[in-house]
Amino acid sequence: MANEAGGIGEGLDIGGQPREDLNKVTEEAVRRVQEQSQQAKQIQQQIQQDKASNNKLAQFLAFLMKTINNEHLIKHLYELFFKTKHPKTWVSYLRKKINTTVIIWLFYPFYKEEGKTFWVDSFFQALLDSDHPITLHLYISYIKKLSAKYHDNVPLDPELLLLFLSEIINHFGLFDTKSLSEEKQQEFIQHLKHDLYK
Repeated sequence: MANEAGGIGEGLDIGGQPREDLNKVTEEAVRRVQEQSQQAKQIQQQIQQDKASNNKLAQFLAFLMKTINNEHLIKHLYELFFKTKHPKTWVSYLRKKINTTVIIWLFYPFYKEEGKTFWVDSFFQALLDSDHPITLHLYISYIKKLSAKYHDNVPLDPELLLLFLSEIINHFGLFDTKSLSEEKQQEFIQHLKHDLYK
């Protein structure tokens, strides 16, 4: 009966020399596990950094929404960042996620001290010369730099963006657009468009 079942070592590679590649496979496996462990640690650290950054940005955004009491500015902000249109069908829908960084950077130059308090200045200060008071020219230059760095590739309605920026410029006293005639306001918006896209 034992002969029918075969020997204990039959068909197995035991009893001879140990396989030469046994240590090599083990070393490769250990190296692979170490690499994966290192990558997992890096990802975990990035998630923790992102969470901390997002918390800071969310707190600063909440501060902005409490502080800014310009009804037109808030309305334009909502229309521009919380709604979007499908590029092919032009159907409007609400976004699932907004780009908090983009919203904040539009307002940061006017709240630099508060930005330090909320620890968000590190996101923006390299792009804005804090030694000079903010002017219309500096603000537009700042927006162009920020757009290149922080844009999330979600298209914004260009006309609404220009209206929104015009409202910001007026609200924070960079240029009094409200005292202009309607024709001059349109000229200002065209000038703003030219400066932003050149």
